[in-house]
Amino acid sequence: MAGALALPGMGAGAAEPDRAFRDMVRQTLVEQPEIILEVFEKLEAQQAAARTATDRELVGDLAPQLFEGLDPGKPILVGFQDYNCGYCRHAHAAVREVKSRLPDLQMVILETPVLGEASKFAAKAALAVRHLEGQAAYAAVSDALMSLDEPANPDNVRRVILRLGFDAQKIAGAVENGVADRDLQRAARLARAIGATGTPVFAGPGGIVRGAGSATALEAITEAKGEGSQQQ
Repeated sequence: MAGALALPGMGAGAAEPDRAFRDMVRQTLVEQPEIILEVFEKLEAQQAAARTATDRELVGDLAPQLFEGLDPGKPILVGFQDYNCGYCRHAHAAVREVKSRLPDLQMVILETPVLGEASKFAAKAALAVRHLEGQAAYAAVSDALMSLDEPANPDNVRRVILRLGFDAQKIAGAVENGVADRDLQRAARLARAIGATGTPVFAGPGGIVRGAGSATALEAITEAKGEGSQQQ
């Protein structure tokens, strides 16, 4: 009984040091707020490292599909893009810079039109050019569409195709015949697998960049020694 009666007193006494400790911590944080920033920076670094490991594992699992037909001994960059995505257009300049830095870069575009019917038409038209005119023609059309200062709607897409010297009517017919459908289905499948719910997203042997990454961030993932998942 005596021991039981002593417990409340002991609890009350123990609360005083706890309160004093909390007050001391609070006062320290008020006087030195940079401590909180250091804690958050460390937390972010830990979370980034975890994302890096997860993304590298994901890319490793998907490598046979993502990098199909490519030379693993050369740099690789796979981009999920939408021609009407402002962030994709912003990232396009970074992609061009990476190409200039890495002449042997293997760049793969996976058309991922997420912004409506105009984007779908633009993607199908670009892919139709590839099927009918070859990879170099596709690269030229894709670059022109991504460099537009206006929406990539059917009228503007046709203008781009005509300006580059291709038969717009022939391309439109190929789109109607579904020549691009399998390419879009494959891209959508890989986008789901890699968790690309929006655009742009870039993948390489070194990891994943989600969003409009800088040229440095994109270059870092083009080889397995890259820095992994980044958001810049």
